[in-house]
Amino acid sequence: MPIILVKKPFPFALDGNQVIEVQAGEQDVSERCALVAVDHLGVAEYLNRQSAPVLREDGPTVAEWVDSGYLAASYPPEGYVSRSSQEEIDAAILLQKDAENETDPLKMTVPKLKEWLTANKIEFDAGLLKPALQALVPKND
Repeated sequence: MPIILVKKPFPFALDGNQVIEVQAGEQDVSERCALVAVDHLGVAEYLNRQSAPVLREDGPTVAEWVDSGYLAASYPPEGYVSRSSQEEIDAAILLQKDAENETDPLKMTVPKLKEWLTANKIEFDAGLLKPALQALVPKND
């Protein structure tokens, strides 16, 4: 795990649901946390540059990540470089927060859409992506 020197405290989503405040000072953090702090937010630096993670560059954009059913707050996936700007990530997080109260199944998040389909007794394969799940919504809903 990389060791970073945090210059300014920042919030970090551990698993997409639980947010912690990473305090200023020397911190031993996950590769994803280090990436966010150093590369995205610019509030920290690696103490041992050799500890910097080697990340893949062929991962999804935040839109692709969300369309696959993941929380925007957990983007980028572990081991991958972000292919989206911080503004795009922030917008996706805000959109998902708003979508939690959405009543239109075509605008719901994947977990909410799956709940809706189940409640409406519409069978589906759990591995389907958002567009395929949305196609199962009857046209009159």
